[in-house]
Amino acid sequence: MRPAASLGAASMSGAAFDFDVDDYINRFVPRSRLYLLPTPVSWLLGYRAKPSPRPPIGSLLVWCWSCLGAFCGLMVVEAVFRTKAIQFHGVPVVIASFGATAILEYHTIDSPLAQPRNVILGQTFAAIIGVSITKLFHLNANFEELRWIAGALAVGISSAFMGLTKTVHPPAGATALLAATTPDITVLGWMLVPLVLLGSTLMVAVACVLNNIQRQFPTYWWTPLDLGTARPNDTIEELEGVRSNGHGDIYCTHDKASLMINDVGIFVPEWLSLGTEERAVLEILRSRLKHQPRPSTSSDTDGGVR
Repeated sequence: MRPAASLGAASMSGAAFDFDVDDYINRFVPRSRLYLLPTPVSWLLGYRAKPSPRPPIGSLLVWCWSCLGAFCGLMVVEAVFRTKAIQFHGVPVVIASFGATAILEYHTIDSPLAQPRNVILGQTFAAIIGVSITKLFHLNANFEELRWIAGALAVGISSAFMGLTKTVHPPAGATALLAATTPDITVLGWMLVPLVLLGSTLMVAVACVLNNIQRQFPTYWWTPLDLGTARPNDTIEELEGVRSNGHGDIYCTHDKASLMINDVGIFVPEWLSLGTEERAVLEILRSRLKHQPRPSTSSDTDGGVR
């Protein structure tokens, strides 16, 4: 067992290298106004006026919807890419990384990696970085012999930048790689960026239609945090040893070896370091606890999940 002093030192060391861009951005992000839209429109955008527990639809139906979604999503992108205006620029019928995006968008729709922010911005950032690195290497007369280095560097920088901006989307790594290593994509140059932005947006639009028939998508557009709700300080103070840990208003640390999620906040041990995706999952769970009606039972008294 590690001594308390060691745990405290490890916690301080980890905090020194921890960064969450949303701590600086979310204060400028307005609260969602989807509830102002007509009900059919807000429904397709993932908003539910009266959230209720979603019973599982069964794996067979999930597989059927994912099959239909991937087919329709890629067909829409390919149909648009085949138009004369786009084909005039020598664009391929589809960018291969969209195949991986389709699996996330229509199968694992609750994953933070499949939310619109990650899909659209992750793919776009990766395309910009991939094209930039490729053009930089293209200044060398021996570019063809350096493609493999350019591809690896583009993916590495894209991965770090997506982590920095909380837009991690694994298929975007393939987009950056294709920009450097595939001649048909390299020749597009900066044209790749609007193509990726267009394709990603089309796939999210198709997902909003198909994924909301029996399921709910997206889980959030920008963040699972409720940007318009202040934390009730009097409730927070009921927990002994609770302190803010710098990850936004809903995160607090305590000195107990337990993890608690309720509609007030997320309470983690002070020595436990959480990654970006781990925090996103916890925030999704908290959002569901806060907005879904709780069954009225006499034994349910704490309002949280440990």
